[in-house]
This record gives sequence, structure tokens and C-alpha cells, in this order.
Amino acid sequence: MTQDTFDIHAARRLADEISENLTALPKDSSKHAELRAEVEELKAMLKEAEAHNAAVEGKMRSVHARFDRAASELQADGIRVGAFLTQIGRMLGLD
Repeated sequence: MTQDTFDIHAARRLADEISENLTALPKDSSKHAELRAEVEELKAMLKEAEAHNAAVEGKMRSVHARFDRAASELQADGIRVGAFLTQIGRMLGLD
């Protein structure tokens, strides 16, 4: 059975949880600031008594896409850091 109704309460809880988790990210990053702003816009939309499902869905997709990009960037950064650490280890004779 599929659920056709949009659970705005669950969406509000999720947006609040995401917002809380974003407080752990560095404040000086413009990319993190953009993500925080996007989540705050979503939270504002969800607070409206007559939140339009299509608009909320679009904003949720936008937040999802930003998280995907952030995850990809973090993964790429991790790979670069790993390569740098490998090179440093070789220079120090640790390999």
C-alpha cells in the first residue's frame, strides 16, 4: 500500500533535525552557509499553515541535491587527503 498523503509533521521534524545537525559544520564556509539557508527556507515553508505540497517537495528536492553535492565534495576531499597522507608517509619512510 502506498501512502498518498504528505506528512507535514514528519517533514517539520526532519527539517528541524537537519538544521540542528548543520550547527556542527564550520560557520565560515560559504557552501555550508548556502545549505543552512536552504534548510531555513524549507523550515519557513513548512511552518506555513497551508504549505503547498508541490512547493515543499521542490524545496526538499533542492535540499537533497545540496546534501548530495556536499557529500560528493567531502568524499573528494577525503580522497585528496588520503593521497596527501600517503605521499607524506612515503617522504617519511613510513610505507
